[in-house]
Amino acid sequence: MSARELTRQQLDPAGTAGTRALTTTLAIGAVGYALVMTVVFRHEISNPLLAVMALVMLALSCFLLIVASSSYRAPFTRGMHYIIQVGVLAAIALEAGGQWTPNALVTNDWGPLCLGVVIIALSPYRPARELASAAVVSAIFIGFLTLLRAEQLVSHTPAFAFVAVAVTPMLALCFGACVFSSGLVRSIEKWQRRALVATQNLTRELREGIARSVQQDRVTILNRDVVPFFSEVLARERITDEDRDRARSIADSIRSVMVAEFDRSWLENLIELTGGVGSDDPGAVEVVVDPDRVAPAMTTDQRTAVRALLVAMIDFPGFDRGDLRIRLSRSGPGCHGRVTAKLNITDHALRSALAPYFAVMRAVFADFQIDFAQPTLTLRFSYEQQ
Repeated sequence: MSARELTRQQLDPAGTAGTRALTTTLAIGAVGYALVMTVVFRHEISNPLLAVMALVMLALSCFLLIVASSSYRAPFTRGMHYIIQVGVLAAIALEAGGQWTPNALVTNDWGPLCLGVVIIALSPYRPARELASAAVVSAIFIGFLTLLRAEQLVSHTPAFAFVAVAVTPMLALCFGACVFSSGLVRSIEKWQRRALVATQNLTRELREGIARSVQQDRVTILNRDVVPFFSEVLARERITDEDRDRARSIADSIRSVMVAEFDRSWLENLIELTGGVGSDDPGAVEVVVDPDRVAPAMTTDQRTAVRALLVAMIDFPGFDRGDLRIRLSRSGPGCHGRVTAKLNITDHALRSALAPYFAVMRAVFADFQIDFAQPTLTLRFSYEQQ
């Protein structure tokens, strides 16, 4: 599994899911601005075909941005970022070719500003350094195009002044987005460190209470079964064959309970505590199939994500408790998980209700896949052993 990147989407996937509306608005706004500028300054277009191709290329890049920013396709990859940025740069080059005319002004070009808007839309999904580096490379490319067009521009201002005018708005937007995103990422990391320290302190405080609770459970079992048996034996002052059989039965019962509790994983305890199986079912063991005992190999973040998703599914109105199945297995150094459940809802309702949980799962698990063939929901994921 690849390491988590320092992006808002990776560190706070549930919170970043809410920014997709802004991403969509910025992407549509960039296309709309380019279209308006093309119509307003259509008299400067020398090659209408290239101008139309520029708009199409920009629209395709923005469409990819909207699709890739979906929680169902998280995390947003470096490759997708480069594809989108190269697409916008291609649109800028086509726009320059379409306006290759002596009457052109560099301030009328929509390309650099649209690129800046696209990078702002990308900022929640990619690291700030990566965006800043891409912005610098893009500025060099735009500057080169501007120098090539310098003789065609109507003003006699030095060519490097046109370069500054062309790239400054784009760089301002890009670096502004990078600084904001970097600061937000540092704030999230700081909060997570504080939360981790608080959790560790709370765990230490609760450990004694948990130990006393477990001890009390053992004492309760002894008071319920063992103490009455010993009292009866002492009262009779003799031991019969029936007493021996009863003692053996009590010992086997207590031993089986203790062994079952020791072998039960956190995942099986979760299913039992949340009522993931019906009252007529034999128990959580039938729901969780983990022959290699790899549930404890999940990290704290992975356990939290699985726990939140399962609780949300179990509490969902369309959830069928009798059909939940969780299977974990080991394959070499990695582990694989498969969750199946029946949800009597539509695909749109499923995506709307569980999108934040799926976003978190994608952030902490490698190869997280969703398959919903109504009414069966199948989730697949993998993770490395700790």
